[in-house]
Amino acid sequence: MSVDTHHEARGLARVVPMVGWLRTYDRSWLTGDLVAGLTVWALVVPESMAYAGVAGVPVQYGLYAVILAVVGYAVFGSSPRLFVGPSSTVAALSAVVVGSVVSGGGDDFVALSAALAVLVGVLYVLAGLLRLGFVANFFAKPVLDGFIAGLGLYIAVGQLPKLVGIESPDGNTVLKAVRTVAEIGDWSVLAAVVGVAALVLLFGLERFAPRLPGALLVAAAGIAVTAVFGLADVDGGGGLAIVGEVPTGFSPVSWDGVTLDAVVAMVPGALGILVVGFAQSVAIAKAYATKYHDPTDPSQEMIGYGAANVGAGLLGGFTVTGSLSKSAAAESAGGRTPVVSLTVGIATLATVLFLAGVFEQLPEPVLAAIVIVAVWGMIDFAPVVRLRRAGTVDFWLALAAFAGVVLVGILPGIVVGVVLSLMLFQHRVDRPHAAVLGRRPDGQTWGDLAEHDDYRPEAGVFVYRWDAPLIFANADHFGHDLAMRLHDRDESTRAVVVDCETCFDIDTTGSATLEELQATLADDGIALHLAHLHGEVRDALVRDGTLAMIGPDHVHDTVRGAVDAALAGQATDRHGDQRSTTGDPE
Repeated sequence: MSVDTHHEARGLARVVPMVGWLRTYDRSWLTGDLVAGLTVWALVVPESMAYAGVAGVPVQYGLYAVILAVVGYAVFGSSPRLFVGPSSTVAALSAVVVGSVVSGGGDDFVALSAALAVLVGVLYVLAGLLRLGFVANFFAKPVLDGFIAGLGLYIAVGQLPKLVGIESPDGNTVLKAVRTVAEIGDWSVLAAVVGVAALVLLFGLERFAPRLPGALLVAAAGIAVTAVFGLADVDGGGGLAIVGEVPTGFSPVSWDGVTLDAVVAMVPGALGILVVGFAQSVAIAKAYATKYHDPTDPSQEMIGYGAANVGAGLLGGFTVTGSLSKSAAAESAGGRTPVVSLTVGIATLATVLFLAGVFEQLPEPVLAAIVIVAVWGMIDFAPVVRLRRAGTVDFWLALAAFAGVVLVGILPGIVVGVVLSLMLFQHRVDRPHAAVLGRRPDGQTWGDLAEHDDYRPEAGVFVYRWDAPLIFANADHFGHDLAMRLHDRDESTRAVVVDCETCFDIDTTGSATLEELQATLADDGIALHLAHLHGEVRDALVRDGTLAMIGPDHVHDTVRGAVDAALAGQATDRHGDQRSTTGDPE
């Protein structure tokens, strides 16, 4: 390969990552990838059908959501080990977003679910092209932990009525749980027995035989038991609720109900799905990137998720996102590359074309049990408990995000999550750590006097460190905090040194604050010196004239240099005063 061709290939691989991993694919990996693909397929088929119920569409659309989604991500995604497909998280979000536009149960709901997937995909691609990978930070991790735990509980409680054979009661998650229990007299004994048995089997297999495809085995057992004992025909024709007809092959619905007004109405919800889905997925991708040293580009990941969602929507499926459980299953089965995803896509296509009818006798309580077990790991309060032990504001933000989902709903919960994340950012920025510095006895090192008992302040010089960018959000706090600390200073202080080593950015408000500080100190006969200015901060101070006002000779590379210069300046001032006095003829 020529040098030019090599560079062209590398350039194309940055845009289409599949080119890169195919070019370096080792054939010895193929067996492991194929086995891992079939392992994940055994999980994907029953869970995707179950998640279709969460999304509010017939079960076959859960299978449709897989086929092109895995291909889209395999081609454009940057993580070789992440599996992208139907997920309980975005399935629940999809149901809420589409449900706000059209009532459930009809073809329009299915069509709008597919349109929402395409819309989310297009927004992902646009965001990726604009290099907006930072939107994952719209959900701070503590807030995301609380939100995901709340969402897991929301989904699990939503499946309880199906598990016991009753209509789903109205209300938020708490009310739905209470009302489901209150209607115990209306529970179907048969549905409850089958559902609880499925739960016990699924949890048992997960605990004692985690390598077996528990969901597929329990689904197969449910189908067999229902068919052999005719459970769907018990109780005077009512009997056990089952999935019913699952067409072999594709059964697309008309998109006539997809209007421009409906699509526009779904845009806010689509943005919410993008933020939550991306934050969750890119966290998984980054974890694998750290573990295996795989290069992962957040903006390219957006394009990969976009391609996956567009693919899911074009076949009539619903929104998709990265899955930790499927990715982990592929890893444990020996999978190394996106060939795993392609294998899943081919096997799922074969399922749709030849095996879909087998699932007609699948009991609805079994599907509910599959969903509950799948989301059980989401209901994890350990991170929140750790935050409580740490005693930080993060705990209350996580708890508020959890409560927002459980008490109000998913979409309001997303708004609460984003607002809380921004509040957390604001809290971190506008009240950063600051310190008064002193010198170690050996005279070579400076540090926080509050942290070092043996450090001593420098007589005549007040040294202050600001551990944050100095911007509009915290400039007032900087001025107030420094003024309060100076109020208690030694009366002999004739210079202030501001250590800017951890101040990596400054805006015009910050510059103005330094100018005000310099003027105020000058009125009191105190000189201002700056130390450890970063290049960008120095350039900003030069551009707006602040550095000229402070004086270039009052800017130093180190705190020690600033203190020495401040002390030398004081000595010069004292010497000048003495000369003036002795030279006076009177």
